[in-house]
Amino acid sequence: MEIKPGKFVVLTYDLYAGAGEPEETLMMRATDEMPDQFVFGVDQNILPSMLKRLEGLKQGDKFDFVLSCEEAFGERNEEHVMELDKEIFMVDGKFDDQTVFEGNTVPMMTSEGYRINGSVLKVTDDKVLMDFNHPLAGENLHYVGMVKLVRDATEEELHPRHSCGCGCGHDHGSCGDGCGDCCDGCHYQTHKSEGGCMAATRPHRFLLIS
Repeated sequence: MEIKPGKFVVLTYDLYAGAGEPEETLMMRATDEMPDQFVFGVDQNILPSMLKRLEGLKQGDKFDFVLSCEEAFGERNEEHVMELDKEIFMVDGKFDDQTVFEGNTVPMMTSEGYRINGSVLKVTDDKVLMDFNHPLAGENLHYVGMVKLVRDATEEELHPRHSCGCGCGHDHGSCGDGCGDCCDGCHYQTHKSEGGCMAATRPHRFLLIS
């Protein structure tokens, strides 16, 4: 059975950034214990360029391909690095320093209601400098892995109850686009356990390499 629309697919792979450079950096690993799994053609959180490389492969096939920066998450956009008022991150009248600190990723919401993630670059007395670029923006990506399973998707898998609603890409993609709208009014997602868009990028399914 080959990968095509309507098939449930399970993959394991290593994802490297810096493809074509002297040294690549391992960024993410989908393992047998935490594989990447999705319904081909239904899950909107997969990069179209990745789908093209996978279509037609069969269970047991190995794959090794590169996605250029343009095929993946595009170039970094410095307009997506923004200085936000610290008061946005107030919870019960107090700045949420348990979540909003340098190096952490924070779920936000644009004025249009799209959920996005921002990386905290710096916290000052009255401002928070955040980067809303996808973490892999500007990178050529190298995927090396294997197709572990291909089967017909169930009715429930073909018609999921909800999705991120962000026009995401999957980590393979992200909920990155639309972040430019944040300057028109970002809102802090205080219910952090509800996930924000990173739930759609599937970091919980991968071993992330720091």
